[in-house]
Amino acid sequence: MQALPPLDGTVHLDDPTRRQDSQDAGRYLTQLPHAVLRPGSVTDVQKMIRFCRRHRIPVAARGLANTTNGQGLVNGLLIESRSLAGIRTIGADHAVVGAGTTWLELTRAAHPRSLTPPALTGYIGLTMGGTLSLGGIPPAYQTGAQVDSVLELEVVTGTGELVRCSASHRRELFEAVLGGLGQFGIITEATVRLVAAPTNVRGHELSYTDPSAFFEDVRTLVRRGEITEIYGDWWRPGEHGETYHLNAFTFYDTDNPPDDAHLLRGLTQLPDRAVVTENDYLSHVTRIDVAVDQLREALDWDNRIKPWVTLWLPESTIEAYVRDVVPSLRPPDVGDAGFVLMYVHRRSKLTRPSLRLADEDGSDWVYLFTLMTSGAVGDVAFGHEMVRRNRHLYDKARALGGRRYPIESVDFDRTDWTRHYGDRWPELVALKEKSDPAGLLTPGPGVFGQDLPF
Repeated sequence: MQALPPLDGTVHLDDPTRRQDSQDAGRYLTQLPHAVLRPGSVTDVQKMIRFCRRHRIPVAARGLANTTNGQGLVNGLLIESRSLAGIRTIGADHAVVGAGTTWLELTRAAHPRSLTPPALTGYIGLTMGGTLSLGGIPPAYQTGAQVDSVLELEVVTGTGELVRCSASHRRELFEAVLGGLGQFGIITEATVRLVAAPTNVRGHELSYTDPSAFFEDVRTLVRRGEITEIYGDWWRPGEHGETYHLNAFTFYDTDNPPDDAHLLRGLTQLPDRAVVTENDYLSHVTRIDVAVDQLREALDWDNRIKPWVTLWLPESTIEAYVRDVVPSLRPPDVGDAGFVLMYVHRRSKLTRPSLRLADEDGSDWVYLFTLMTSGAVGDVAFGHEMVRRNRHLYDKARALGGRRYPIESVDFDRTDWTRHYGDRWPELVALKEKSDPAGLLTPGPGVFGQDLPF
């Protein structure tokens, strides 16, 4: 083997390190990398990508590997982006952070300054580089996605070039990398917006057996725009999808608490039917991380088989899809500690072109439906069975104007990807040729196939 370039970090060829990076959160696929880079600097990333380009070795970056269908696995060089963690600066309205930094770390660091990222996913123990390569969809429905809060990126392309890009400089690359599934460059640093953090969060939960009433109340709440977060869920312990739960949260400051009766006025249920909760802001946005830690202790959560499916649906068809799919789910389709969730978002706030949404239907609302299956540890056959199920659920959604949010487990070929990106596809093919001419970066999703057209 040709000698590696001198590095600030380390390259690991030992089996234990390679096995540690051979699976993602799905736990039913295994791809052993040839080598693992723990970079000591961004220069290490550049040097190793250039080395891999000369030797036609595929490359992928790994944050905390929360995708479920091998998107970040590679039979070449695996770059551990956690080695690039670090909060460089926190300013009055922005933060500069290394790609391996988690949103949890940034949120905790910004909170003493009464600041917060504007868009936080439910679980925030995820890296910047990971979520910005995918989208990062929060339960807050008017903030856009995490990719919408990015001001600037530092990226290493497939040629080893280090580029700083933004909406005003190298915009084509900037827009392609955000939500671009790692196809055009590896994010090494991000500058993201910060906003004033509220102090408190009031929660209201309502339960329904009538789906029409559930959807009517969801639409009423989001169109009024007085609450901050909303999501629906099904299949809690002891249930079988027959109960629809509406969860609404209102962020506020201590001296201006919300009026429950006013917030819940005009719903199909009386305000006193709601279960009301109170929390401080930091406890609220980190509560799912706490719950996941508890699942790790109780159910070996990280090693459970998790073939998830996540789909965008237009407002005009989401109710029909939920009415069809949720009652058809069996206990194994959800599994122990599995979740069925639905977010709603304002389409006009989701501005990044690589984040593909459901077909337009004249509404400014778009819905994200997620089935987070949790199967027994080691049951790989179950994982593959659920991937086949997911394709059926995707096809059903596609017929209703839906699209994937491709963090999850649906097998796609090149024809599927071409349809997924639609009129953006020719532009992406041209940019791939320019930014990654050897076709080395992030082969896991199979976006451009094995035989690239250039």
